[in-house]
Amino acid sequence: MANKPVEIKVMMFGGRRCGKTSVLAAMQSCFEKEFGRSNLTIAAADDDTLFTIEEKNREIAGYFHNQGRSREFTPDSNPTLEIMEYRFNIGLKNKTSDGIIVDFIDYPGEWLADREKVKKITPLMKECNIIIIAIDSPHLMEQTHSDEEDAVGEFNDARNYCHRIGDWVKLHFSGKSNLSAKMILFVPLKCEKYYHKNQMGMLNKKVKKAYASTLNFFENNGQAYEVAITPILTCGAEDKGVEFSRFARDDDGEIILDSYRTPKKAMYIFTEKMIEPKPLYCEQPMIYVLAYVLEMVRRLKQNEQDSEGFFRGIWRAFQENFFNLASAQDFMSERDNIKKVMKKVDNGYEIVSNPLNF
Repeated sequence: MANKPVEIKVMMFGGRRCGKTSVLAAMQSCFEKEFGRSNLTIAAADDDTLFTIEEKNREIAGYFHNQGRSREFTPDSNPTLEIMEYRFNIGLKNKTSDGIIVDFIDYPGEWLADREKVKKITPLMKECNIIIIAIDSPHLMEQTHSDEEDAVGEFNDARNYCHRIGDWVKLHFSGKSNLSAKMILFVPLKCEKYYHKNQMGMLNKKVKKAYASTLNFFENNGQAYEVAITPILTCGAEDKGVEFSRFARDDDGEIILDSYRTPKKAMYIFTEKMIEPKPLYCEQPMIYVLAYVLEMVRRLKQNEQDSEGFFRGIWRAFQENFFNLASAQDFMSERDNIKKVMKKVDNGYEIVSNPLNF
């Protein structure tokens, strides 16, 4: 006997090869390290998720194994080809439960430039309570035409689709859900160089500039959206290590462009010898998602308790105690642990709109 799991859908938005799948692999790894001694657990909920995450982790580890032969490399060279769903089960170590299912929906970034493919994305977006907007940080930060702190790179919009994503989100993700505000996380990726150069505050300003109209929309509807900027370092930051180096150029010194008029290759370099990836802050998007989910659980269970009769409530309490099933309260007891490690300020982090009082 088990409780019916709470299921939350999360749409991963982002441009071509920006590293959305790498984020999922790093999120699970960092979350397990951060909460390894707590009562919370996270695990792949199906074989497809398990194999894909393992494959992505091997790919990332391969960059480090090969650094002796070539110090430069291009990450995320194996793009997603079809819509993928990655399911994770959030559970409690000392309880029997189907737990909480978090279903991440990923799609090929190239689809953002294809009108017919986009039609497959929009209905999925309407089913989601959370959207993660993954941002390729070097395309946001590099090749600016001025020295202003909020100036964005000339290839940013063609790579990150800031305006197109913003318009879709405003069109198809509007309105408060029946139980809670919806959540939007802006997640700059591959931030190692800017972390090392103490430019994470600048990164935050450029995110706000690039997504200004979208953020204004959310702020004007503040009670309907929980919004945060949560940068992550996918490969790690220990003693420098890995960071963006350059966009590849031809013999004439011009940046080589692809068919989308964006740099064909973004080259990364090992500035110091590292034997393995040591991602930083990658658990934070999952922590924000989980904090949101726990609030949803609290409201769902409150609605159930308000609607069920006295004897049904007694029977539910008996089940949870006698069969050692996880109750809403069991998950609620982990909220303080979640909030203690949630980053809200510094290094580019900011909660922009906070109706859920994170």
